[in-house]
Amino acid sequence: MPDAETKPSASLVEAARLVFLDLKRLHFFKHGATLRLTVEGDRSHLKVSVLRAFPLSAPGRFFSVRDGENNEVGMIGDLAGLIDANRKLVNEELERRYLVPAVKRILTAKERFGTVDWEMETDRGVCKLTTRNLRENVQRPAPGRIILSDVDDNRYDIRNIDELDRNSQQLLFRHL
Repeated sequence: MPDAETKPSASLVEAARLVFLDLKRLHFFKHGATLRLTVEGDRSHLKVSVLRAFPLSAPGRFFSVRDGENNEVGMIGDLAGLIDANRKLVNEELERRYLVPAVKRILTAKERFGTVDWEMETDRGVCKLTTRNLRENVQRPAPGRIILSDVDDNRYDIRNIDELDRNSQQLLFRHL
């Protein structure tokens, strides 16, 4: 039997428990650009975000609903169980959150004070972004593919480094 020092506290066990939301009691709605949620018979949340629990391995299942202070309200196992209006709003939130522009060219990259300021041409137009600590903010999901995360947690997908022009490759490798 574990002693008191190794046994997790009741609050820790409670915090680790997954709570799946009753989809029939959920009512998502927008107030301006903010997604809100009322859980029928419980409470309303003035600001919520919906995140994929497994964005790369299971993007269509298991979603965490979080309040404005990033506390988990609960989980949604499958969006198919939501009524159409709720599913539409949640899908819009997911599209906004997980929009990942594909990088076509790197126009400039300048290092200053531990950050790198980039100007890139993407499939959604030219954008400027700043990255910090690239060792922690670069994902390599496949050989030759890089996903950069900027200081605002936006992501930019370089799908194939070999398809970038020579100047873009040089700018990229100089800062990786």
